Amino acid sequence: MIKIVYISPTDPYSNKNSWSGTYYSTREALEKTGNIVEWIKYKDESFFIKVVRKFYKLFYGKNGSFTHTRISGWLKAKSIRQNLDDFDVIFVPGQVDIVANLKTNKPIIYYTDGVVSLMIGYYWFGFSNRAIKEAKKVESLATNNASVNIFASDWARNAAVRDYSLNEDKTFVMPFGANISSNELENIGNKKNNSNKLNVVFSGVDWKRKGGQIAVDAIKAIRKKGYDVELTICGIKDLDNKIQNLPFVNYLGFLDKEKENQYRKYINTWKEVDLLILPTRAERAGIVFNEASGFGVPTLTTDTGGISNYVKNGVNGYRLPLSATGQEFADKLEEIIQNDELPSLSANAKKVYEESNSWDAWGKSIDVLLANL
Repeated sequence: MIKIVYISPTDPYSNKNSWSGTYYSTREALEKTGNIVEWIKYKDESFFIKVVRKFYKLFYGKNGSFTHTRISGWLKAKSIRQNLDDFDVIFVPGQVDIVANLKTNKPIIYYTDGVVSLMIGYYWFGFSNRAIKEAKKVESLATNNASVNIFASDWARNAAVRDYSLNEDKTFVMPFGANISSNELENIGNKKNNSNKLNVVFSGVDWKRKGGQIAVDAIKAIRKKGYDVELTICGIKDLDNKIQNLPFVNYLGFLDKEKENQYRKYINTWKEVDLLILPTRAERAGIVFNEASGFGVPTLTTDTGGISNYVKNGVNGYRLPLSATGQEFADKLEEIIQNDELPSLSANAKKVYEESNSWDAWGKSIDVLLANL
């Protein structure tokens, strides 16, 4: 039994939404394997930090990342009053500035889904050279201060090893799981869909970045080919009325998993759909892919970022080139239908989820790592 201190800005015992549920799920996975986990919160919104943040914008530019500064980490680390040496291991998901500034003899495990060099021009835009330089300095300090660095994808791990000359034996890839209770995924059978109608879902909160219009264009194109396909759209708060009113669109809006009635609606949606379409423009990982796989729902997406650890071509779906149009997505969907691939893709989706991309699988992997540590 290992005593772990868990450092995060929000309560990982109650908050199921922060970082797409990652704080809650990683804490739960650590405890499920028999470890003792104690949460420590640092001060991240004190008056002094707010003042310093304003000065940061003057010095580094308004589009920089205050979290990726040494002063941010120093202030937050100083607010931790507990003696970290009373624990066996320190686990920090995200919070690169904290990891860079922790002073302890105990091993630190840092878990992240991105690397600065990958973020520039991908997720981050308009950063000054000064802000980028500082961000890389902080990330270098953090990854070298950590005893173990865990990444949510090979895409992120490979970049970190390259950028910071990390010891490959101390870097690991452990994909995110699903932000769904494991109880919901019990007794979920493979998708067979014996009807002529195909139910496709688009799930995301950022319409543009997630490629929403491409998804709509794909369904328009496949319907022109004579296929009866319906598109359910969830996660978007303010969807254009022109799209809402399309005859093949079922618009659910944003569903808050913290609210039981909306959570149930989200769960029931996954039970009813046959395929996830997400032509995302940028993605570090994508928990939604695992939510789909957990329900035996294959995915059509793009080959970008860390997605290859979540959607495997010909196994639980397909990754199309980032340049793929709605017509090309429609053509791929038609190919899947014509080749009767949905049953096998569905079965493989469940297998991928259970063997490597669930939080239970994550917990087992990190338990082995902790034992070796």
